[in-house]
This record gives sequence, structure tokens and C-alpha cells, in this order.
Amino acid sequence: MTIPRRPLQPILVVLVYRGGARFVRALKSIDASEHHFRRIIISVTGPHTGNDMQTVERYMRERAEAGNPSKLELICSGVELPTMEHQKFWIDYVERTGGRGNDWIYWLAYDDEVRARGLDDLVDADGNWPLTPGTAYFGPWAMRHEKAELLYDGPRDAPLESWTSFPVPGPTRLPVAEWVAEQLRQPTYMQMSGSVVSFRSHQRLAKTVLHKRGPMRIEMATAADPDNLFVAEFPDPLCIIYGRPNSDRASYGKSARIEDFQLAAWLARYTSRHPSAFPVITRGMGHVATAYAKMAATRSALPPEEWRVRGVTSP
Repeated sequence: MTIPRRPLQPILVVLVYRGGARFVRALKSIDASEHHFRRIIISVTGPHTGNDMQTVERYMRERAEAGNPSKLELICSGVELPTMEHQKFWIDYVERTGGRGNDWIYWLAYDDEVRARGLDDLVDADGNWPLTPGTAYFGPWAMRHEKAELLYDGPRDAPLESWTSFPVPGPTRLPVAEWVAEQLRQPTYMQMSGSVVSFRSHQRLAKTVLHKRGPMRIEMATAADPDNLFVAEFPDPLCIIYGRPNSDRASYGKSARIEDFQLAAWLARYTSRHPSAFPVITRGMGHVATAYAKMAATRSALPPEEWRVRGVTSP
């Protein structure tokens, strides 16, 4: 008897923090795409009896009653955790439940959406994702804008801009060092949402002695795992992100500068494994150091993030 080979699929991990209506929206988007993921982990940081927990339990109950049981795995910290502590929480769970370093993780924030059309077009007839070991995948992202206090209420079928962290026009696959240096010279709007990276990349960053305090720069740091050689983006967005004025990462403050110090140490570790990356990353970090010195001397602001649009896509 031949045992069917399991398709190559990532584990979907959703981090939920005071999700509310935005999390309900995210969960609805997952409903149509459960079959594209090997496992789906909903990690709630908050009380066990909170509204977000009840939302997931209701979702799972309704799927079961409809004869289509969900594969969701619901975990909860019981108390609210900072972002990086929340990372460690779900990583510990995956390790305890059989996760391996070469598993793939599709990471989603509670206020974004899985884009079903993108996933349907990406996977092959057997359900396999085209993922190459040693590559970290970031973007592109389909973008909607909404107000800080209100959910998006515009037409759901309106075309979406496709945002990228790669040069436009230009390649959609770069060596890690070149991609990181590009972000350091002129940072682009990036998201962890929709990223697909090896589980090992998350493990190492969360448990390194080079302590990472906050989430800023997490995209570059996660990509620059020693086992990663390239960063690439998919042909079409696999995620819809929502931009809000109060979540604009272009506001660089003291916390961002602290994360730059951690990133510099992390990149030094990367170049020790990949010496050819040293001059490329050094030039990028030198650019950041020069920008900080100029800012301190003239009391000016650092360069704002560049919002690069690669094209337009359907929802």
C-alpha cells in the first residue's frame, strides 16, 4: 500500500492582540483557505475568557456543525504579552507539538487578511506551494487604507495596489545582503503579514542572546537567518494589509534606533557565516549611521518609508 505524499504547505500562524472586529475579518478570510495550510495556529495574547477566544471557539463550532471541521489550533497566553514575548509563546507551542526547523510559517497579523485568490493561483494541482529552502518570502502585499477608529467599509471588489519591497522595475529575488542593504538605504513599507519563512528563522531570532526588544526591523532580522541565502516575493499578493495612520512605521523614534543596534549585531552574525555579504551589508549600515549622525546634528527626520507600488491586482 502506497501512502499518499503530503503536499508541501506552510503552517499558518495568526498573532491576536485585542483583535475585536478586525480579527473577525481576518478569520473570515482564513475560512476560504484552510485547505491551503498544513496547520493553522491562532495564538491569542490575552485572557482565556476574552472576546477573541470566544470568536475562535464560535468559528470552530460553526464549522463542525456544518460538517466541515476546522483545523484551527487555538492557544492562549492567559495574559497580554509584548510582541517578541508573544513570538516566543507560539514558537514554544509549535516545538512542543512536533514542529521542525524546516517547516514553513505563513505569518499573519490579526488585522490583515489571507488573500484566497492569490493562494488559489499559487499552489499546484496537488496543493504544493512553490517554496525553496534557503529563501525567505516577503510580499507583495495588496493594500487597503482605513481609519484608525473605523474598519474599511469601501467596495470589497475594488482593485488593490500591489506593494513591494523590491526595486521597481527590478528583480523579485535578491541575495539576502542586497535586499537588506536596499531596505537600509531607503526603507520600504514592509509587513510580516503574508511572509513565508522557515520555522528555524523564527526560532533563532526569538531565542538569540542578541536580545530583540520590539517588533521593528523584524522583517529584515527574520530574513537574515544564517540559513537563508535569498529573499523573494511571490508573483501576486497572498495577503491584504490595512494601512492606518496610527500604525505607520515611518515614525522612527528611540525604539527604532534601539532595534537598529540589535539588527546590526544580528547582521554581523549573518556575515560571519556569509563573508561575501560583509561589504554589502556594511555599506547599508554605514548609510544608517550617517543618517542618524545627520539627524542628531541638524535635528532633522530620518527618511520616511517609501511606498513602492508594483501594480494593481484584484481583491
